[in-house]
Amino acid sequence: MGRQILLIAGILLFYTGCASHYFQLNGDTLRMYLKRPDAEIVYFCSSLDGYELHMARRVAAKTWEARLPANGEFTYYYIVDGTVYLPPCRLKEYDDFGSENCVYTPDL
Repeated sequence: MGRQILLIAGILLFYTGCASHYFQLNGDTLRMYLKRPDAEIVYFCSSLDGYELHMARRVAAKTWEARLPANGEFTYYYIVDGTVYLPPCRLKEYDDFGSENCVYTPDL
């Protein structure tokens, strides 16, 4: 019984508190969060506007935030200190250049 409780607690911790990338939906605003304590500059890029660079805002010592309209599905990635960074994400797709992008789907 004790091993089962530890296993369940470990799974819950893995899927919640340890996530390096997560999002929150507040009305018509989607907040994307990235935990990168080592980062100096973080940009967020998405297909919503042709992958323009948007400066992410440091909201905690380890966490960066990008806010955008909650307009449905889109693809995205980050640029962390000048290097493209693809966080762990549920869905990915290849772009026209052979690189992968994360896919945000509101239903997942």
